[in-house]
Amino acid sequence: MNRLRDTVVLPLAGRGSRLGLPTPKELLPIGPGRVALDDTLDLLAPHTDRLRLVAVLGPDREPTARYLERRCHELGLPLAVVRQNPDLPESTGAVLGAAPWYGPATLVLLADQVLHAPAPRAVGEALDLIHAGHESVFLAAREDDSERLAVDGALHVERADDGLLHVTDYADKPGLQAADRFNAIWFGYAFAHRAAEGFVDALHRATLGLSGQPHQMGAALGAAAVEVGPFTDLGTWPAVTAHWAGAGA
Repeated sequence: MNRLRDTVVLPLAGRGSRLGLPTPKELLPIGPGRVALDDTLDLLAPHTDRLRLVAVLGPDREPTARYLERRCHELGLPLAVVRQNPDLPESTGAVLGAAPWYGPATLVLLADQVLHAPAPRAVGEALDLIHAGHESVFLAAREDDSERLAVDGALHVERADDGLLHVTDYADKPGLQAADRFNAIWFGYAFAHRAAEGFVDALHRATLGLSGQPHQMGAALGAAAVEVGPFTDLGTWPAVTAHWAGAGA
């Protein structure tokens, strides 16, 4: 693989225990002839000339590996499949374990998060901001539902003097008491190679509940943000059935 390519990391080791699916949740049907993973690949399709994909898989993910191999071949997207280190849990652990594959810019997406409307430029905009000198960028969707902010990756974003949105507060699953501090949730994030260690470690600590104070999230604060539209997290059956109803599945 060309080391000058930017990297997309897809953490695909979660078991989807809340759904109890017989198949990996990234292969969940979301519409006629489509699975959740297809929406993620659609976001990458306009940018395959600059990307390589690293899928971090857990046990029993051979169907996912085969699906990715076929689709990436169709797209002309270089693919590497690696196994998640069990000592590095959660999606952020998958990203930490993919460190040898980081590119000049690295983008992380979750294959069970599906945008309500396409955003074909979002991936390119986030990577371009990294190459323009920003250390980190979030793909952010505006959100005012306190219950969702309480259980998601929550951000507060504000327009800065440079005309861009920037992150002024971050928490992973902040709870209802703190939800009013936030006005967005993240759909994905990108980081520069030089900033990778501090940024991903800060997110990992937050995911594991080890960062309780804003100053401990310093590597994430100040990040630029690219706004995307609303999205569904297909982690629960109510979300899945609502998405099926909307997609006509």
